[in-house]
Amino acid sequence: MALWSNRHKNQYPITPLHKASLLDVVTEPSHRTAGDMLTIGFAADPEVVRSYIPSPLEIDPSGLCYLRVFDVCVFTDRNQTDLLSPERYEFAEAFFWIPCTFEGELYHYMLFSWVNRDWLAYTGRTHGMPHKLAKVQMMRFHPADTVYYGPHAGVRLSFSVETVGLVMRGWVDLDHEVNRESGELPLSLSQQTPKYLGQRFFWDAVADRPLVNDLVAHWGDERKFGPIWTGDAALTFHEAEGEEVLPFQPLRVIGGWWHTMSFHHSTSPPEIVLTFGEGSA
Repeated sequence: MALWSNRHKNQYPITPLHKASLLDVVTEPSHRTAGDMLTIGFAADPEVVRSYIPSPLEIDPSGLCYLRVFDVCVFTDRNQTDLLSPERYEFAEAFFWIPCTFEGELYHYMLFSWVNRDWLAYTGRTHGMPHKLAKVQMMRFHPADTVYYGPHAGVRLSFSVETVGLVMRGWVDLDHEVNRESGELPLSLSQQTPKYLGQRFFWDAVADRPLVNDLVAHWGDERKFGPIWTGDAALTFHEAEGEEVLPFQPLRVIGGWWHTMSFHHSTSPPEIVLTFGEGSA
């Protein structure tokens, strides 16, 4: 059983029954994730991107970056017997997804990330995802609506992220469906199992030194996609207290994509890709 899914590991606070844990639901062995994913590809200043990505990772020379927004539900066998509050099984996140290579393998570095649940902010740090608590919103579909009944040409999907002020806002105007095998999708979206990469950094306040400082990769098992729609997109970063997104203001927006996706973490635990020496950050 993978680290994420072991009910008696990664629990906090530590109690005999584990019921008080922040991660009670998402460490159920049967837990699985399903939701709507929106992706915007853009080119930022390559020098800026290079300055924010740790060596020895290599970036795309064009400054290629992606902004992804995921509106998600976590389901487990307990949904069959228990009424779980949405705060415990629903979440929304937005994150930078920057293509990079290390020793010839493609990864996607998560430089910034914002989430709307404390338990996700907690667990993300254990495998290098730098989550901040935020207000993350994305337009949803509902089958009963006459316009937003599902993906189709001409519908706009908007999103925003707010912390202490507006951090970003954007949208994708869906135009047509794309076949995953057609070659039209960027490699980062057509991969069956893309690897997310993040830097774990924990400071030992007792010994006054880094306790952990490494790069960790993780990925989803048995990823399943719904139809992928694409179209023109817009993305604007704003000045916000405690944020550093403005240097990444898009020089060019490449396009946007929307699809549903499901996966689980039952068989593939995160792995350490590189460990930094003491004192490096």
